[in-house]
Amino acid sequence: MVNMAKLSEHKTDLVRLAAVALALCLSWLKAWKAFLPFDAIALAATLIGGYPMFEEAFEGIKKRRMTMEISMSIAVAATLAIGQFFTALIITFFVLFAELLEDLTVSRGRDVIKKLLELLPSQVIVRRNGQENEMHVNDLALRDIVIVRPGARIPVDGVVLKGRSSVNQASITGESFPVEKTEGHKVLAGTINQTGVLEIQTAAVGQDTTFGKIISIIGQAEKNRAPIQKVADKLAASLVYFAFGGAIVTYALTHNIVSAISALVVAGACGVAAGTPLAILASIGRTAKEGIITKGGIHFEQLARIDTVVLDKTGTLTFGTPEVTDIESFNGLKKEDILQLAASVEQHSEHPLAEAILKKQKDSGLCLLPYSNLEYLPGQGLVCRVNGSEILVGNTSFMDKKFIKGQTKVIEYIDRRKNSTETTVFVAKNQEIIGAISFADVIRVEARQAIEDLKGFGCQVILLTGDNWAIAKKIGETLQLDKIFAEMLPQQKLEKIRELMQEGKKVAMIGDGINDAPALMEATVGIAMGSGTDVALESAGVTLTTNNLMKIVEALKISRQCLRVIMFNFWGTVVVDAAGMIFAFLGYLTPLFAALIHVSSELAFILNSARLFRKNKDKPPLAG
Repeated sequence: MVNMAKLSEHKTDLVRLAAVALALCLSWLKAWKAFLPFDAIALAATLIGGYPMFEEAFEGIKKRRMTMEISMSIAVAATLAIGQFFTALIITFFVLFAELLEDLTVSRGRDVIKKLLELLPSQVIVRRNGQENEMHVNDLALRDIVIVRPGARIPVDGVVLKGRSSVNQASITGESFPVEKTEGHKVLAGTINQTGVLEIQTAAVGQDTTFGKIISIIGQAEKNRAPIQKVADKLAASLVYFAFGGAIVTYALTHNIVSAISALVVAGACGVAAGTPLAILASIGRTAKEGIITKGGIHFEQLARIDTVVLDKTGTLTFGTPEVTDIESFNGLKKEDILQLAASVEQHSEHPLAEAILKKQKDSGLCLLPYSNLEYLPGQGLVCRVNGSEILVGNTSFMDKKFIKGQTKVIEYIDRRKNSTETTVFVAKNQEIIGAISFADVIRVEARQAIEDLKGFGCQVILLTGDNWAIAKKIGETLQLDKIFAEMLPQQKLEKIRELMQEGKKVAMIGDGINDAPALMEATVGIAMGSGTDVALESAGVTLTTNNLMKIVEALKISRQCLRVIMFNFWGTVVVDAAGMIFAFLGYLTPLFAALIHVSSELAFILNSARLFRKNKDKPPLAG
């Protein structure tokens, strides 16, 4: 439905359109013919209604720039000159209607930024010196304590100091489900606090928040014109010259002024001129809602042409943090008992493997046991006393150093896993190895589907990692990647991207770390994952506000759909104009029907671009 608020912004255009429509109705019914001169009223309505078009035509002449307004103004003037006042009125009505609809449609795209701005509350509750006061969000300072009640939007980036709640992050990350937030968790401005009261310590305000940066990028993206927009402008100008040339040739060969005017009226490029930026604007807005931020139209167009996707491993294909994948018992103890002992020893360690053990212990609902006499050997392990027993957690060299020898089961276990890509630590009790805990950097659950879909687009998918060949090979086989390159330094990653591009490949590089930044900048399109470093985010042309790999598929899908729409508009305009010229030359087209064809095709192409506002639920098309 048409937005009434939007219509109110175009009151003058609506009045002109209504006046022309009234003149058309009366002339059609000939209700005034007995007492009013029809020609004078039709002329007045045409001049009043067509004033904006005539004004733009005059500006184009002054700037020596050929525009559609010039050709349509000449067509209206010529139609009036040969006495076809009703036809001139029809042409004016169609042009006014088309321009109004075009303005309403394009403004819908620009509403994306306005709607995003409305997501942040202007007033917030702040606790300072033990007192809670309401103040404007612009008056907040870093480390202020903000109180956010259920149902309210979070106004800042910060850390939860107190409280527990579910937070809907869809406006920033595009996640479908709320995320549980408790003490120590980070929260983002623009997200919705759903269930509980949260006390948040401010870490970033206004333009420095993730939300603020997204708004800035989207605002700049509209100004950064894609190359295809420049092509559209050139095509539009060429079609205006084509219209003039066709009209001149038609009159020279047929000596029929009506056919010549019809040729001038029928040809137009408004659908291309307006439809191309609209398609890109709509697509950038749609991807923003999905948590995919594009820094400009040029990156969006390049994304649509990608044929090679290069993925980093750690933090991109995997979570980037170790997780417990297996617990082995060697003396009949329950796996839960081994995990509890290991977690009790590691409870105050900051080692990544310790964090993985403690996370597993917490998820399993096990309590931690008190310890004493803790001894730590860097790179090897820990030893302490738990419930009167000496407990060791460490690698094989640590066990050897402590003169702990493995039983037959342990030796067999080590032999079985000597080619494994997982990391293993052993747990010993009173000089006997009682269990082993294995860790791995776990592949993201959506990675397999994302890679399958990327291949469905006809893309070659390549792994480029600094990790060792054994791990890279296992991931490559698991995810069925096309090529694998491992043990790559940042400079080698950069050189590999350059090599692919020299082969004529259109490369999308996806990464999240500082070591990925050079490759992200060199690639046709750099895509930074949401958990990535600031360096990676600054280096990339496209940023994902979440770590979901399916967002890459969504970005590729939308960009390709956008390019298809634009190319359809291009060729559709050329075909309609050429066919219209031929019919006008043959005398089968009157100025009235020429105007109808011109405006109908223009509206069709603009609406074709506008459909990109709708979410497409289709699966990726198969290659070819």
